Amino acid sequence: MGTSRAKALDYAYQLLDRPSAHVRVRLVQNHTGVSLLHKGRLLTRVYINRSGMRASLAMADALGVKIPALNRSEEAVVSTGLLYRVLALSQLDFRKPEAMEMARHLLEEADAMRGERQDDL
Repeated sequence: MGTSRAKALDYAYQLLDRPSAHVRVRLVQNHTGVSLLHKGRLLTRVYINRSGMRASLAMADALGVKIPALNRSEEAVVSTGLLYRVLALSQLDFRKPEAMEMARHLLEEADAMRGERQDDL
């Protein structure tokens, strides 16, 4: 049985307790959705539905990578501050209109942290 999203997020937030400028993460897409991993451990996951796919796009944008193809992955090295924003994006309910505004705000912060500008959602 896989790791629950709640347990994964517990681990992710423990990882954030130690500030770091260089955390290697991997965004992976499989048949159930898109997952974010650190050293092979699940940090968060979004599922293949309308809200989950919007969240995965926002997560990839924040990380500065593209959404990986099915059964592929993309790596990024980010700060814990940027990782915090990626985790927040993964938890937004994009069925609600206010989620888009929050996502734009989080993406602007992530862009500033990476020092580059990405396209909005």
